[in-house]
Amino acid sequence: MDNEQKSYMQKLSDKILEWDKKIDELRAEGKTAAGDAKNQYKKTADELAEKKKKAEEKLKELKAVGSESWDDIKRGIDQTIGDLSQAFDRAFSIFKK
Repeated sequence: MDNEQKSYMQKLSDKILEWDKKIDELRAEGKTAAGDAKNQYKKTADELAEKKKKAEEKLKELKAVGSESWDDIKRGIDQTIGDLSQAFDRAFSIFKK
């Protein structure tokens, strides 16, 4: 594995840790919310946690592949990461209003 691949995987690992913190933040805010908002926080945190889990699975898959398959897997991960980043942005923009 070359340095570019190691750097990319470290970047993904860091992003996953960031998402963990954001999910924890949503859960904490949800505990102090009332009524429907409390349920919405929980639902959103659960949905984001499930999507983050898929990103973690893709990262594991990427770590296991050989160099010849790496670029193909990376493209799929880039799409997953982009989608998940947008989901986090949307969730936080809704709750921060």
